Amino acid sequence: MKKFSDNESIQEWITSNRLYEEYLFYYLLICLFWFFVGLFSIGIRIPVFNDMQNLAFNTVWFLILCVALSIPKFWYFLIKGRHGQLFQATVKVYETLGSIEDVEQREQVHKQITSNGKLPPNRLETLSLAFLFAFLLFDILYIRSWISDLSLVWQPDWVNACIGWVHNNLTLPPINENRKFFDLYFSGNSADTKLKQQFEDEWAFLASPFGDAAMFYHFIRVMMFVPILAALSIVLWKPLKFMGMQQIDPRNIHSVMSFLRSCAWSFIFGFFMTIGTLGFLTNANWFTLGLIDQEAWFENLYINGLYIFIVFGIRFFYGWFVFWKNIFLKCVKKFSY
Repeated sequence: MKKFSDNESIQEWITSNRLYEEYLFYYLLICLFWFFVGLFSIGIRIPVFNDMQNLAFNTVWFLILCVALSIPKFWYFLIKGRHGQLFQATVKVYETLGSIEDVEQREQVHKQITSNGKLPPNRLETLSLAFLFAFLLFDILYIRSWISDLSLVWQPDWVNACIGWVHNNLTLPPINENRKFFDLYFSGNSADTKLKQQFEDEWAFLASPFGDAAMFYHFIRVMMFVPILAALSIVLWKPLKFMGMQQIDPRNIHSVMSFLRSCAWSFIFGFFMTIGTLGFLTNANWFTLGLIDQEAWFENLYINGLYIFIVFGIRFFYGWFVFWKNIFLKCVKKFSY
């Protein structure tokens, strides 16, 4: 067996090809394919079915698509076969790893190549990617099947309870009175102008059946905020390090200038995290027009890009946590002697 005694040769091998991003690229293409399948098929109405039956039918189809999204490795195998480029590269990595005789060294190298993206996405990373696309498909299901004639097709007691909770925590004009967690306010932008033309004011909007549909959708968005960030963080954690994030990572502070540079970046990331978090959580009508107009739904997709900026911030401030933790441990170690 091959014995890795030369640390430089190990390091050279560790920093070579990054299979994680290569797999992720193909997995993204596969997920995009199933997303477009759902885009053109979810919402199909069978004439002999009523609204509830059509919702049930489309929900089953949505769940089938979610299963298809969760197994991109199977679809890649189906397309490329056992001798696909990525499969062969993965086998070579494990063969090289297995050739390291020293068990402790092999475990250390395995840990490092996993962190460096030299191995394919694990099951959690794959499912996290599938979850993100599944949420987009759920948007389509909600708009096309759960809402009909600007009202909810299915509105059981638990849905009413969720809507009631949003109402109880909603700030309505005048905006500066009875301040609560969520905001419903028609500003001067084009989307809110269209809503104002259709519903006159926020109170009329909230009293309409569509108001219930919009508030329940906002409730779903609020509940999914953390899971979406968690899934996106899991998927992007390794690529962010590879894409140069480590150059500004507080964990790599080694001088006064690098400390000041990281402090400056803290304000930038903090700004985007604040704007994105407040927008997603408190603005109850940020995505409302997309529930009526599918063209507006596509136009609003760019807003979801703020999730990525928040994830950038999460990784960055995690670096600060590690930085101060290391300083604390060094101080404890110094004064313990």
